Parts: sequence; structure tokens; C-alpha cells
Amino acid sequence: MNKIKKAAFGVLIAGLAFGFSAFTTIKKSSIYSYYQVTNPYAIPSSPVGYAYYSGDRCEEGGTVCAARWDIGTNAPPTADGQALPSTGVTFQTNSVISGHFE
Repeated sequence: MNKIKKAAFGVLIAGLAFGFSAFTTIKKSSIYSYYQVTNPYAIPSSPVGYAYYSGDRCEEGGTVCAARWDIGTNAPPTADGQALPSTGVTFQTNSVISGHFE
């Protein structure tokens, strides 16, 4: 009977440890806003012409100023003006901000 109690206690401790780690693991988002800087008349879901800027750079007037992209496993942008990676990115539907890049 003592072995069964030890086994049950071990399973309980393992379950608690697993449950605790599930709540403390931080999922980092890979979705960023990129601005359409060089091709304002492109299809919004085409990655051509997008660059990262940390601040709001949209002005009124225009069709596509910015959109949100999931960059997947690509390295996150570290500096303003960094181009959107050409592969491994996913356009986020309903994320287009109208206007033009300033």
C-alpha cells in the first residue's frame, strides 16, 4: 500500500508542476505592424514594399498605410526602416490601416 501512495503522490506532484509551468510560460507574439513605404498601390496582402517603424507614421489620404503581419520564425524587427521578410510571413486579415506613409 505504501508504494501505491508514493506513486500517487509522485503523479500529483508532476501534475502540479506541469500545470504551474503552463501558466508561467510567456508566449511572445510574432505579429507586428509594417508600413507600406514604397508601393502604395500594391495589394495590401502582398509583402512587397512594407517596412517596420515603431511609431505611428500614417497620414490621412491614401489606400494602404500599414498592415499587421505575423512574421513567424523570422527575427523580430530591431530598427526603424527594416523591411518585411519576403518569406515565412502571413498577412493578418482586417488589419489594414488606410492612409499614406509619412
